[in-house]
Formats: sequence, C-alpha cells, structure tokens
Amino acid sequence: MNKSRQRPIGQILIDGGFLSSRDLDTALAEQQHTNEMLGQVLVGMGVLEPVDLQAALTIQQHLGKPGQAIKIGAGVRKMLGELLVQAGHLSNDDLDRALVLQKRSGAKLGEILVRMGLLNERQLDFVLEFQRSQNRGRSSSGPLKLGEIMLSAGYISRLQLDQALERQTDSGKRLGEVLVEEGYAQSHHVKHAMRLQKMLAAAVMAAMLAACGGGGGDGQSAAGVPSTDSDKLISQNYQVQVQIDSNYFVANSDDFGLQAPTFYYSTDNDKFWSIQADIAQDVFDQDYLCVMRIHISKENGVLPELNKTFSIEDTPRFEQFPGVFLITNGQESTLNKVEQGTISFEPDSTSSGMVKGAYDVILTDYDSQLTPAPEYRITGVFSFKMGTYSQA
Repeated sequence: MNKSRQRPIGQILIDGGFLSSRDLDTALAEQQHTNEMLGQVLVGMGVLEPVDLQAALTIQQHLGKPGQAIKIGAGVRKMLGELLVQAGHLSNDDLDRALVLQKRSGAKLGEILVRMGLLNERQLDFVLEFQRSQNRGRSSSGPLKLGEIMLSAGYISRLQLDQALERQTDSGKRLGEVLVEEGYAQSHHVKHAMRLQKMLAAAVMAAMLAACGGGGGDGQSAAGVPSTDSDKLISQNYQVQVQIDSNYFVANSDDFGLQAPTFYYSTDNDKFWSIQADIAQDVFDQDYLCVMRIHISKENGVLPELNKTFSIEDTPRFEQFPGVFLITNGQESTLNKVEQGTISFEPDSTSSGMVKGAYDVILTDYDSQLTPAPEYRITGVFSFKMGTYSQA
C-alpha cells in the first residue's frame, strides 16, 4: 500500500512555535526513561498545554504529503511573507530584502523569492495553491477553521458550533463574536483559538515546504548561497540597483485602491516619531491629505526598540506593535482600521537614524455598508531618515 509518511508531532510543535528545540530535546531524552507518548511528556514538563497538544494532533494526519496540507489550507487568511516567516522558512531579513527588490523590480513576491533561491519552483507552486485554498468558499469544516479549533479544544460543543454558524449566516458577524454573544464561549477562549489557528497554519506551511524539498529558514538560499550573494544575483537578473537608504513609504501590493502619494514626510520629536505618505502641493501644504502613516509614541523621549517583527493584533508569535498603522487614503474617516498583519523593522533601525522595514497588513473598511465589513490586504516597504521629507 502507498502510505504517506506521518510528520512527527515534535516537528509540528516546533514549526508552529508551540515550543523550543531545547524543550523538545529535553522531552525526547525524558521519553527514553518513561516510555510515555511525547505529548504526555511535554505536558508533564509544563512546556505545552493539553489544549495546544490536541490542536497539533488534529492536523498531524493531514501532513503526510503536500497535497494533503493544501486541502486543509482553508480556514485562516494568511499573507505569503508572514506565513513563510512563521513557518521558519524565511528570516525577517530575507523577507525585507525580497520586498525591497519587489518594489524596485515590480515582479511578484513569489518570483522574487525563487530568483533569490529562497524557494524552489515546486515549493512556490504549492504555496500559491495553499493561498488559493484559503480564499475558496466559506465551508465550516476543516481543522484550521476557528470553529473546529474551538471544538477540538473543548471550548464549545458541536451543537453550539452548528447553532453559532447558523446565526453567523443571518447576522453577518464574525464567528467569535457570535459565540461570545450567545454565551457559548468566553472571549479569552476565542482569542486563544485564533492564536492556535495562526500557529497551526504555520506548521502546515512548514510541513508542505519540507515535503517539496529545498532550503530556507536559515538565512541562506536553497542552494546554500548567503543572502548577500542572492541580493547581488537578483539585482543582476532584474538589472536594478537596490538603494535601501533612500526615503520611501510605499505600497507594493494593494487590493484596496490607495491614492498615489506625492510627498513622504517624517516627524521626529520628544513625543513621537512618525512617517507618512501624503498628497500635497508642496512640503508646506496645510491642506495635505494623508494616505498612510506609521506613528510610534516615545516614552521619556525614547523610542521603543524597533529591531524585530511586530503583530498589529496581540499574538504570542510576535510582540504587539507599540504604535499605530493608519491607512486613511486621503479621507478624514477613522473607520478604515488596520487590525491584522505584521510590521518588521531592520535590526539597526533606531540606532542608525534610518528606520527601515516592511509591512503586510489587512485593512477592514468599516465605512462600507456591506456586512461583514470588507477586508483588503496591503503590503509595502519603508525606509526613512528620521525627521526628513522627500518628494514621491
């Protein structure tokens, strides 16, 4: 019989960020003496919650082959770059370089990553198919669906889930909201399930990429070429010069329809630091229209450390962003809200006086009369000398 090889539960837990490699090594050593199941050992050590273990076990049977992983992709809308970073296939630096090169060349991110040697063609095909599966339909089944995760965690019953899904269809509200409103679950249960959803998606992606072969995840290309060499290679392929120290704050990918800014501006004072992309007649225009803005308040005149990747929402995978990301698109309304996604800063952003990085976010348009409110993905890069301005 042609059986797929089951992915080890320990590897799934590492891929999803449930535990560290050190904890896994300790548990494996302990398992030699106790003959317990690995999951039992990890729970007994106190490094893994029983609910998290059950969630990981639920997807294990689907991770034998790439095709099986694709089938369970539907469930959580994830952005390509974020998925690859969370799956440990790319470093944040890899993604930042690829996004800068994407901006300069106009090519698709997947194509950039292949040319850099960070994905092979087969991996890219499966990743794109995985993304397509995320956007197909609204079926309630599948181990990555929020309701199914809540069910496997024991937070709700099947009857409660079915009733909540029916009410969700009538109300147009998010499933988590319905579950809380109906008294079926606590809000912290919903938040925990949403975190599990993202971690499981990362584990699925990691399993799929590993089954497709190739490298990544260690700051090197699939062929073992260091990232600095791959930068040179892709620059030659596209015949572009990557100058990451110039001032810019741009959207590379935008399905919302942002207006094109004419000026980029940075403010740096004792209270806050910000950069924004504006539509203006000149730098002194008092009637400018803001398109995008990143704003970070200072504490005692000092910026928080900006040398990492932040989540817009509160997740255990990344620290919550200590600022706000505004996408106003030249409007005065405050109902366009960035509620999901990531912002990544290069390691030397604060100390160098240049704040550089990338963003990959979801904008919810509460101005819309549609229910539920439509969501739009916007990705881009920024690099700005603090306290300066530039023409777009």
